[in-house]
This record gives sequence, structure tokens and C-alpha cells, in this order.
Amino acid sequence: MKTIIKSIYNFLGFLALTAVVSSCGNEWLDVEPSDGTDAESALKTVSDLEAARTGMYKALKGDKDFSDYYGCQFFVYGDIHAGDDYQYNHIGGSNRGSFYYNMQYATASDFGIGLTPWQSPYVTIGRANRIIAAVENGTLTDKDDEEAKAEELQFCAEARVLRALAHFDLVRVYGKPYTADNGASLGVPLVTEVLPFGVKPKRSTVKEVYEQVIKDLNDAIGSNVLSQKQSPGYVNIWGAKAILSRVYLHMGDYSNALKTAEDVMTNSGASLWKRGQYVDAWSAEKPNESEFLFRLNVTSSDDANDLNSIGNLQQQAGYREFVATKKFVDMLSSDAGDVRNDIFETTDTAKKKEVAVFGKNKVFLNKLRGLNGNNRIVPIIPIIRLSEIYLTAAECAFRTNDKGKAAKYLNALVENRTTTKDALVNASNVTLDRILIERRKELIGEGQRYFDALRNNETIVRYTNETDKGWHKALAKDAQSFNRDYYKAISAIPQSECNANKEIQQNPEYGK
Repeated sequence: MKTIIKSIYNFLGFLALTAVVSSCGNEWLDVEPSDGTDAESALKTVSDLEAARTGMYKALKGDKDFSDYYGCQFFVYGDIHAGDDYQYNHIGGSNRGSFYYNMQYATASDFGIGLTPWQSPYVTIGRANRIIAAVENGTLTDKDDEEAKAEELQFCAEARVLRALAHFDLVRVYGKPYTADNGASLGVPLVTEVLPFGVKPKRSTVKEVYEQVIKDLNDAIGSNVLSQKQSPGYVNIWGAKAILSRVYLHMGDYSNALKTAEDVMTNSGASLWKRGQYVDAWSAEKPNESEFLFRLNVTSSDDANDLNSIGNLQQQAGYREFVATKKFVDMLSSDAGDVRNDIFETTDTAKKKEVAVFGKNKVFLNKLRGLNGNNRIVPIIPIIRLSEIYLTAAECAFRTNDKGKAAKYLNALVENRTTTKDALVNASNVTLDRILIERRKELIGEGQRYFDALRNNETIVRYTNETDKGWHKALAKDAQSFNRDYYKAISAIPQSECNANKEIQQNPEYGK
């Protein structure tokens, strides 16, 4: 049975758990039996809770009808909205990755459900809230069974982490960077409980959202029930701490970001990939797990995003939507000893139009690979890796005036990526720009570039004239170069949500 609803908030209400379909007619999820009954009776045992946990992670990954989060759109948003390192392939792409690259949107009506991360993050939050409520309300019938109780508490802690992650991701898309005004501007609706049907919450401030994100993460970590072991597809304590370090970084709380990053580096047991491991570490069949602190695990068509999976969009054997920019290729290839050159592929010689433009340059990123050649099923969906933690530690050490540490942590990564000794730094010559460039090289295609540019108040430059145009298409002037003060730098909330919930205040300019 499926119920037609007007907005995401009805999904978050307990009476709407039978199913959801947006006002535009899009299916929001394929309802599993455990997710399709009334919330007051659904979650009674650890088995019920485990099924709900599966549904929560499924919302994070998405599927063919539900691709606006980590299965696809969140990576597109995080890389292609920047477009200075990784761009839409207007020569051979299929127009699935062009929305934020072209930036031709002007009003909120241009933003439809599915084009921007919105529905799946809130579905993740809604499912997390159900798990948390079931455990905290003491209604589980097997709560006195010690083994069952241990699992229930772990699932509850995981739900807090995912609820925090989803709120954090949403506030970065729809709110100004925390570093712009210390979180004073509007963020997103903050939902921390199973809402009565029809409740339509207002937007909280960016600061309020960050405070709740930090509280959820610290509560989950402090519960001491998160697993210490890595289990691909599920978050453990080190994944939670890594996410917390990222949150502190985006707040500009560099001392806490550094402290948390150092804890992960020292105590997690994770290790950086060696130079000789890097390319094969991304193998879909035999991934090297040593760097992954939290990754999703898509292993079948049941939880894949089908043709719209990020792997199918990224791979040149798929839709060929994205290529590295000429500036990025020139930057990376300037160090021939950098193994990350080999994570890119040259254009298929049969693609004559692309060969005419890209030549023999390595432009197609080969991180998110399809299982057994099936680009629709990408087992490795990276949420956060140890490399990022080293880069965070280096940046935060520099910002807190410990240049010795900054050099140490940056070199730890660099010496595992290149044989070029001149690429190493020391306390006297390490710079913030050098650290941030390394971050761009390491994390391309993992959805971080745009958010990094905004938090650092960088001007994003695709090109400024015909001379430095590279492989970009002809873009409108406002899409060639912009910073976080431009209203299009922050997404509009989908108009269908504003229509259904009059309590939501749209981002400035989009309503005009």
C-alpha cells in the first residue's frame, strides 16, 4: 500500500510509515515489510530493529528510485558544483550531471526532488528516529535479554551517527557555511524525534543544526557501544570520530578537529595505503579496507542506483558524465611520480570527439568501479577515509600554529603517493595552500571539493577567459567564477517542499 503525501515531513510522522510518494509522483522508497507498518507496533524486538537498521542504511545508499544521496547526487553536488577540478563532460555525457555545473537555475521552481540532496537524507533521519525512539522508550519486548540489549544499544548509537551525518550534509547544502557567520543564518529543519503526522517544522539556524550534530556524535561515541571493528557498510566508533573531526573542521573549530583526528590516526588501527597499493585499493572485487573508516557497501541491484548510480555516471564505460578539468590534470601530472595519475584513464580511442579534445590526457576517474564490470553496482561508496583525516590534521595543526605537526601529517600522506622528494615539506616551508592542494588531489570524486571551497571562502574559478577555458563548455558569466556570497552557491530548498510546508523560509533571492 502506498500513501500520497505532500512533503517529506509527513514521512517523518509516525502515521505515514506505510509508504511515501512525493507530490510529483516519484516513488521515495520501496517499502520493506519492517518499514511498512505503524511505528507504534513495528519495532518490538531486536529483529525488528535490525530490519529497521537495514532500511536506514539503505536510505543512505539509495536505489534506482531514490538516488539523491550517497548513491549518486551528493557526490555530484560536492564535486561538479565546484567544477574547477572535476567537470561535467559536455562532449560525451548524457546530461545527467549538468545541473549544478551549468548553474542555469534562477528560482526555487527549478529545483525538483531528486535533483538535489533532500528526500533521502530526511528519510535516513526518519528511520534513525524510529530506532532511537524504540530503544529509548523502553518498549522493546526483549530489552531484558543481555545479548539483544547490546545489539539494540549499538543500533541506536549507529542511528545517532547517521542522523548526525544526514543533518550535517543537509545543512551544508542549504545553509551558509558555518565559517561565514558563525552559524547565524538559516540552516535546515532539525528533526530529532518521530513527529506526529502533519507537523511541519521550521528551519533551525546553522548553529543549532551543528550543535545537534555534535551532540548526536558525542552521545553515540560516549555510549561505548559502537563497534570497534570495521564492518564494510556499517559505521563503527572510528567512523563516528572521523565524521566528528570533519564537522569540527567545517565549523572552524580547529583545535577539536585536530584532537579528534589524532585520536583516529593513533588508535583506530587504520593505515594509509602505500603508493603501490593505491590504484588496486579501489578494486570492486577485492578492496583494500585499511583506509576506509566508513564506507557503504552496494553488492546487488536491490540496493544499487541502477543507471543513475554514481559509478555509472563516473565511469567512461558508463554514462561518461564527468572528467577531470585541464587545470587539475596539469596540476596532478606535473608530478610524474604521483601514483594518483594512474587512478585516471585516457579516453577510449573509439570516442573520436572526446579524443579530439582530451587527447591522450588521463581524464576519467576510476575510483568508484562497478562489480564485475557492472557500473550500476558500485560496492565502494566512500564516506570518509584515513587520508582525509591526515589532511584535516595537517590543516588544523597549521591553523593552530603548529607547523611542525602540519608538515609531519602532510608528509605522511605525500610519501605514500609520490616518489618525488621535492613534494615533501618541513616546518619552514609548509603552507596552507600546499595542504589544501593536496586535499584536492587526494579527494577528487569523493564529494568534498565544493564544501571545502565554501568553508574556506575561496573563489571557485572554472575559467575567466578563453585562454584558460581548458575543456569547459561555454558557461554563463556567473558560472565561470563565483564565491560563497553569490546566492546560487547555496541550493534552493525544493519548491515542492516549500509549497507543502509554509513554515519553510526559502533561501534569499530564489523566491524573487
